[in-house]
Amino acid sequence: MHQTISRVTTLMVLAASFTLAGCKGKDKGATTDTTTATAMAAHDTSTSAAANGAVAAPLSDANIAALHNEVNAGDSALAAAALPKLTNSDVRSFAKMMMGEHHGLLVKGIQVEKAQNITPAAPATDPFKSAVEAEQSALSSMAKGAAYDSTYIAHEVGIHQAVLEWAKANMPQNAAFQEYVKGAAPVIQRHLDKGLSIQSKLSGGKMS
Repeated sequence: MHQTISRVTTLMVLAASFTLAGCKGKDKGATTDTTTATAMAAHDTSTSAAANGAVAAPLSDANIAALHNEVNAGDSALAAAALPKLTNSDVRSFAKMMMGEHHGLLVKGIQVEKAQNITPAAPATDPFKSAVEAEQSALSSMAKGAAYDSTYIAHEVGIHQAVLEWAKANMPQNAAFQEYVKGAAPVIQRHLDKGLSIQSKLSGGKMS
């Protein structure tokens, strides 16, 4: 599991660096429409990459494990990095939920992997890297405020949509690990539903 721990640590360090950079940035007046478009572009890229990967080169259980660990560690770390600059109470609650529940999914996933002798191994193509980096990049240059809150939620909606679609198309062979993935799906769906609800409120009741 040293590789998994190393990937988690790397994500945490990236998130910490992202937070420090954001403290120095200034709000460039990003609009909700712009941030949503950016998040959806990241989502489209991730979904496309995942779909292409599923067709061209089916992932092994080790690959699937590495990516589940990555998205859970990444979402928890991104939420922790964003929280100090979030101002809307609903968005702050959402971020706290991301920190706690994605960390919980990460811990449970690692336990299942260890019990089933699955050693996570990163695939040649990472379908989520661009989406995570897009969120880090977008938020690092913004000051706290309404635009920051909207940007965070827009990217989280896009990432959760991509993860759900990818997970359905890339189910592991190991029965116990497959059960874990199926059990995680409702949690991620609930996150997506909550994110969409908050996004609607932030945009005045209109879905982006």
